[in-house]
Amino acid sequence: MTRQQDMADTMSLERLLPKERSVLHHIWRRFAGQGFDDDKLRSLRFPRLSGVEAQLAFISLRQQGWVRAVKRGWGERLYFIPFDKLQILQEGCGPVESIETGSIPPASVRLQQEARSGVAIDMFNVLAYMAKNRVSLTTKGILHKKYIQKLGGEIALTPYDVEGLALHYDHADAYPPHVAMVLDLLFTFELVAADQGELKLNRTALRRWLMLSREALDRFVLLHMMERYIPNSAGFQHWTWRICHSSLSGGVWYRARQMPAAVSEPLEGRASTGKELLPEEAASWLRLLTGCGYTDLGIDDDGQFLFRWRVAPSSLLNGSEGADTGSSGLFIQPDFDILIPPDVPNSVKFQAACCTDRILDDVMTVYRLTRDSVMQAAKAGMDPEGIVAFFTKHAAAGMPENVQAALCQWGKEVDRAGQNEPLRYAEAPPEEDAELAGPDGDDRYPMQWGNRSRPFCGLIRPARSELALEPDDTLPDPSSIIPDLNRIPVMWTRDWRSYHGSTAKQMMEQALELSAKLEIAVDGSRMEFIPFQILRQPWKISGALYDPDSDKTGAIVELGEGEWREMRLVIP
Repeated sequence: MTRQQDMADTMSLERLLPKERSVLHHIWRRFAGQGFDDDKLRSLRFPRLSGVEAQLAFISLRQQGWVRAVKRGWGERLYFIPFDKLQILQEGCGPVESIETGSIPPASVRLQQEARSGVAIDMFNVLAYMAKNRVSLTTKGILHKKYIQKLGGEIALTPYDVEGLALHYDHADAYPPHVAMVLDLLFTFELVAADQGELKLNRTALRRWLMLSREALDRFVLLHMMERYIPNSAGFQHWTWRICHSSLSGGVWYRARQMPAAVSEPLEGRASTGKELLPEEAASWLRLLTGCGYTDLGIDDDGQFLFRWRVAPSSLLNGSEGADTGSSGLFIQPDFDILIPPDVPNSVKFQAACCTDRILDDVMTVYRLTRDSVMQAAKAGMDPEGIVAFFTKHAAAGMPENVQAALCQWGKEVDRAGQNEPLRYAEAPPEEDAELAGPDGDDRYPMQWGNRSRPFCGLIRPARSELALEPDDTLPDPSSIIPDLNRIPVMWTRDWRSYHGSTAKQMMEQALELSAKLEIAVDGSRMEFIPFQILRQPWKISGALYDPDSDKTGAIVELGEGEWREMRLVIP
């Protein structure tokens, strides 16, 4: 989300009518971005709002894009708050005291795991490996075991970092979780394609990817992880957004205190039903963030988990999507090591990676030119003259004579060998719905090409089922929600007055049937009453009672015949 989009969404949230904001707030607190159906929506009780008022506000929220719907079958819909709205809701509606902080002396922190080099680096290294090596598939569309091992060697992420989330994907017996995750990201961002029995790079997508800054890459990957990898739990999702709150700073230790997400503001006499996140659940997400290079993970003297962002989350999530504008200078050493500073654009770094051996990923990336690396680059279509020209152009302090002489000698050997083949790129992606299948057509390869917004364009199946369903943009007519006043005596909605006992009970039952509210006089005070349920023998009606002139929380009450006097039915 860009800063401009963030400001626009904030203004959009502020423009919501009070009833719309109340409905959105309570839906968000109860479900976060998880799906819910009409039954679950009707089970929510919105303070001071009748069912009709809540339904009208809900339709308006759908019209404004704060809630979306998908088709679930048999005419049923599944609703959810779009992922791109969750951050602004956390900032605008979440509690101010999001994380306990300020009392964690560094001396009391035991570092459990330091951030690894970063998942964007892991993706980069796998892409560079694939540019230089053929990565073939079995007849079932699975990577050969030796290539799975090779790709695992290019990845700093470990199975331990990922396995706590229990991600679901096909061929889990073949792919370790850390390899599956990196492959999922490569397919999701359309950087690779399954083509003619092997994985190939998508030239167009790769060029676009390499032009982005490291900050932009980290943001895209983190948002993908938050959308697809979080378990199907509103409490878990709330927590992951709260630890990204804009009030948090980079380089500061915070307690991963468990924060329940209440389903609603409890009425008087009714407890909150929030569910507390278990420590191990929180730790599984923090381990993934740390394995992907975003945080450090620690523990305090009491055994509570701590975390520390490497970069302030507000900067990480709200930055621009600008291109990498760093310098292009790298340093060639007489011992054939290539030192690449962090501000060198990824496009330059990728060219260097394609004709060298990787030595170290740190603040300074280190590659090494060798005879074998040049021969391998030549096999992949990079001629030695082009390698010399590339390093001559980008060497900040020139190329040592012995390195240039060696490159010339290796070039002659390449010419004599005559080894050359095209770079391993997919010249064009398959058809949008194309997929690879085994000989029997049943064992479908799960890595499909597709748009970024498609549900299964990656390897890992998202926990949220709504991401796999067809969007439904049809909206009910608001007039169909409002009760037909022709069925109701005019005086019931117009006059504030006392009624005979039987008529008063009939008005109460009518309000319950219409999901409407009433104004009633209780102990001489004019109150608002939203009926919930009729009780028989003796006749009583339960519901929420509010003072219209007070902001106090309403109370759940049971009213028997004669316990109120004047009344009026309220229809929006």
